This record gives sequence, C-alpha cells and structure tokens, in this order.
Amino acid sequence: MQMHFEKQNKQNTPSEESYKCNDCKDTGSLLEKVYDDYLEREKDVYRPCHCQETLNLQNRFKNALIPSEFENARFDNYEQATDVQQTLFKATTDYLKTFQSIVDGKPEHNSMGFIAVLGESRIRGLDPRERYQAKAEHNNFGLGKTHLQMAAAKYIMRKIKVRDEISPNRSDKKQYSRFTRGCRVLCVSDVTFMDDLINAKRMNDEGVTLAGLLNSALKVDVLVWDDLGKAKWSESKENFYYQIINHRYLHKLPILFSSNEDTGTLSEKIGYAASSRLLGMCGERLYKVEGADYRLRKGA
Repeated sequence: MQMHFEKQNKQNTPSEESYKCNDCKDTGSLLEKVYDDYLEREKDVYRPCHCQETLNLQNRFKNALIPSEFENARFDNYEQATDVQQTLFKATTDYLKTFQSIVDGKPEHNSMGFIAVLGESRIRGLDPRERYQAKAEHNNFGLGKTHLQMAAAKYIMRKIKVRDEISPNRSDKKQYSRFTRGCRVLCVSDVTFMDDLINAKRMNDEGVTLAGLLNSALKVDVLVWDDLGKAKWSESKENFYYQIINHRYLHKLPILFSSNEDTGTLSEKIGYAASSRLLGMCGERLYKVEGADYRLRKGA
C-alpha cells in the first residue's frame, strides 16, 4: 500500500514543463541566503521572482484603461510631419527623461498639459463666418496628443519605479528596495469619465461605486486625462474636477492632460479653482498648441 501511494503521488506531481515559471515553480518568490551582520550568520530571505514583475506589468496595463485604438501607440510610430507634432514629441520625451526624479522627489511642478491657443468653446461662440476662419487658423484637433499620452503611459508603466513609504523603524537600505514597485497609471477620457461619475453618484449602493471610481483617480501614481473639459458643464462635474485635481495637487501626484480648450475656457469648464491648481502643477510644461489636423491631411 505504501508503494502504491508513493507512485500515485509521483504521478500527480507537476512536471518541470507544466510551470509557468520554472525558476520559482509558480510560487512567486525565490529563496536566497543572505548574511546577517547582527546574527553573524546566513539566513533565508525570500524575494519576489522576476515573473511577478511581468505579471504586475500585465495587470497595470489592464488596469490603465488604455483605449483599444491606441494599444499600438508608441513613440517610434508617431508622425512628426509638422512643427507642432515635433514640439509635442519633444515635450513629451523630455518630460519622461526626468520622470523618475519627479516620482522620487515629488516637486511642485510635476505635471504636463497640452491646451489650445483658442479654445473650442470660444470658437463655438463666434458667428458662422468668424467660426470657420478661427477653426482654420487655430485648429487643435488631430495633432496626435492622445497618441503621445498613451505612448507615455506605457513607457511609465514599463520603466518607472515607485518607492512606497516604509515604517519609521526600518532604516536598512536593503529593506527599502523591497518596497519598490512598478508605477501605476490610469487613463481616462473626460466625457466618459465624467458620465461614469455622475451615474455612480445616482446609484443606490451607498456610494460604493462612486468611491471606487474616485479613489482610482485620486490615488493612482499617474493620471492621464484626455480631452479635459470636453464634458458638458454641471455643478456636480465641477465638484468632481476640483476634488480630484486638488487631491493630486496636495499630494504632488502627476497629471498628464490634453484639452481642446484654452486657459480661459478650460477654467470655465472645470472651475477656476481646479484650473488654477492644474495649470500651476505644470509650471513651464504647459504647451499651447495648434496646427493642421492630421486626420484631414491623411484623408486628403
């Protein structure tokens, strides 16, 4: 009976090829021998396996909510045919070169924004003849802003590391590194996100859904906000804008945003208090851009 039991046990043992990760045997951790100066001997220390970073990266990509049409957005396939596209490209890549120091040091000016020279709301308010001329001279659509934002989001998730806070009684630098993780990013489109918040506010679930949506935008390491100010204004939406932007302003959490509004009309759409904080977070990284619509040029 004993022999039969051992044979069956051996048959049920997973083979080397059945593991997703042969290094850790799918346990997620590796055992190391580390010399402890205090104990004056080696001790066993478990550290995360490299497969966990791959899994975490996949989860971060999934949770980032990158639109399907921009899944292949990269810096190497961004067209730089015009001066404004070259400006946008250089601004984004220069920003990312210093982004690790921004995450580590949490400076006051930590964000970046692309806005219009003449806002969509301002153009819409003109009479038809002036509107047509203004659109031709001050176009802000189809410049590739979203493409660059999504490429930046993917770069940040792959390359940037975040060090979580450590308990005050831990001063060992080796312990410090164990709390390093990949940067978490959330990408939202203004109209959809604002509609989701308003609908969640109306739900009869004691605010659970609303709290989840808000917390994702409040606490994520990096918030990428596309088409900011596109949603139709309401007092509730203005309150949401302020709540999110003010929290990130106080905690020095970066926002990468684009808007088809100018500084004046953006303030009218999201509120003056929120706008003041957001533009202040950008410092010199606020770019007023306009140029030919790539989609129209491509169609022509």
